[in-house]
Amino acid sequence: MFLQVACIDFVKTFKKRHSWAVLSCRKAGMRLTPVREAILLFLAQQRLPASLEMVSRADGVKGQCDSTTVYRTLIMFKEAELVRLIPTLRKANYFVLNAPGDKIHFLFCRDCGCIIELPLPDPMSAEIGRIASECGFSSELQECEVYGLCVRCQESHKTRIVPSKLIGGTRKIRGRSD
Repeated sequence: MFLQVACIDFVKTFKKRHSWAVLSCRKAGMRLTPVREAILLFLAQQRLPASLEMVSRADGVKGQCDSTTVYRTLIMFKEAELVRLIPTLRKANYFVLNAPGDKIHFLFCRDCGCIIELPLPDPMSAEIGRIASECGFSSELQECEVYGLCVRCQESHKTRIVPSKLIGGTRKIRGRSD
């Protein structure tokens, strides 16, 4: 069940995103400990997904609890739909605040792991919603993830020396004559 709060239009600044998260916790009946509030504040300040390690090092979290407690808290927030878990091809989980009205679109570098926010223009988001509707789908959330290589990794791939065993070529297969 998504926690609907009448702040869909203004959840853009981190203070408003944090206020939405705190209010949603209270409405869900969650106890808001200082560490939980610090986690929400940290996530509200982030536009990009944050790793467990990043959240564990946040002010008000670091030194107050171990990473297992932070992970369990993040999963509890995910189950309450306050936070979204974003798995990546690198098998690392990232977390992002699930504030209403936030459009979640990211570019993920499959080599170095950097994450860049992908600003989709409103007409493109509207078109995605229209196509979903035409397919009989009730769209509640748009989340777009594009995987590839960032500019830096593209440049490093141009100068990378490929081991000879990986270079494609023709090889004779025993017992076959071409």
